[in-house]
Amino acid sequence: MSNYLIELSIIHIILILGYWFFLRKERQYAKMRFYLLGSTLLALIIPLIKLPKLFSSDEPMYALPLEAMSLEAVPLASPNDASPWGYDSLALLYIAVSVFFLLKFLGSILYLAYLERKSSLMRFDDLLIRKTLHIKGSFTFFNWIFLGDEIDQNRQDYKVMLNHEKAHALMGHTYDLMFLELFKICFWGLPTTWFVLKEIKKIHEYQADAYALKWCTIDQYSSILISSTLKSNGLGLASSFHDGLILKRLKAMKQQAKNVSPWKLGALSALCALLFVVFACSESANLESQEIGSGNNKTGGEVFTVVEEPPVFEGGMDAFYKYVRNEINYPLQARKMGVEGRVDVQFVVEKDGSLTGVETIRGIGAGCDLEAVRVVQDAPSFKPGKQRGKAVRVQMVMPIVFKLNKVSTNVDNSAQGIIVIEKAETNQGRLKVDARYANGEWSGTVYSPEGEKLPGTNIVVAGTTTGTVADLEGNFSLKTDASHDLHVSFVGYESVRLQAK
Repeated sequence: MSNYLIELSIIHIILILGYWFFLRKERQYAKMRFYLLGSTLLALIIPLIKLPKLFSSDEPMYALPLEAMSLEAVPLASPNDASPWGYDSLALLYIAVSVFFLLKFLGSILYLAYLERKSSLMRFDDLLIRKTLHIKGSFTFFNWIFLGDEIDQNRQDYKVMLNHEKAHALMGHTYDLMFLELFKICFWGLPTTWFVLKEIKKIHEYQADAYALKWCTIDQYSSILISSTLKSNGLGLASSFHDGLILKRLKAMKQQAKNVSPWKLGALSALCALLFVVFACSESANLESQEIGSGNNKTGGEVFTVVEEPPVFEGGMDAFYKYVRNEINYPLQARKMGVEGRVDVQFVVEKDGSLTGVETIRGIGAGCDLEAVRVVQDAPSFKPGKQRGKAVRVQMVMPIVFKLNKVSTNVDNSAQGIIVIEKAETNQGRLKVDARYANGEWSGTVYSPEGEKLPGTNIVVAGTTTGTVADLEGNFSLKTDASHDLHVSFVGYESVRLQAK
């Protein structure tokens, strides 16, 4: 969820900056309106789309379980020592503000329904007008056009005002406001949210002004606009002739609209495409693993996937364990909920020693998975692994065990915790594989000895350097010749050899 919010924020800010530089001073209001709404919609959708990377490296990735490691248990500070402004508190504060905006939104809806019931219906040409004592001026909500009782139909500006409000109804401006108000409820902390909402209201008035000018001259319309009540009804969901942007509206009416330069539209289109490629086309394909120096045990014994020179942390692996021990914390949420167990963190040591693809392939939730990933993501670079003297990408797995000391409890019934980074023991059980071979392709699902689907399992074609890795659901597929068997292995378990029949 946090990744989605971050990506949404980045996309929305970049797209609205594009509007600021290229479209803000234009007069093609339909295009400007379309871009603002489309940018907000794209920011919502793009982070949800996960397509395979358009450009992927042909370099092999070597799968390697992290070497045996064990640290002394580290007792953590009492929850009473935690900062009162932690992640949970900030999240609750954000939700509280969102609820406030939601209640305000619903209150506006109810008030508009109240005005509709208290209004008297009348017809003017092809329009249905609702007159009420409870407002001053005029405004539009969907196809409802409300007028205050002080507005006399014999007034000179009556028909002009109605044509302005009619434009709001015909152009569906209320739909824009409803969508952006709901967006504001969810993402009120995003500065561009408020900018878009303010900008779209301004564009609505410009569009309605242009429509109303079909029935009068600019001078007549300007005079009517200046002499109007110019009082807002305070309804964020309504569009109104009586808006405070008088000077800007008068200036916009007198300026001749010009077509937006094609290069600006091209630049914005390229920007949208670039963001789509960067954020949507980012899902890694199944990682290929290569069996290097593995045992070729015909009886189905253990199979190790190692490289000639494995990655090493600066200062040695003991220094890496010390770093993890000093940095990791037992999440307060997990301690309060009594959550404990093992988290397996998988990551890739790149050819430059940096760590990428950090994720949990087995987790326990309650913040423990996120904490384990955070610590590994923040770790300094490794010395890269090497195969035949060349730096290669190496996949590693680190088990972290979260345990609770339930004897020592606090008044809030949350236990103190200890964290152990322990050795990944072998022979803890034999993997279970539900697989089949048909039409030159293996496919199946890998399970732990306890029957749980096991993501991140290495599947290697015996006697070759071809393989794959099970996905998040433990599923895999791999094309191979019928004469070749498969080795299925995962750190901490007895591997399995599959034979095609």
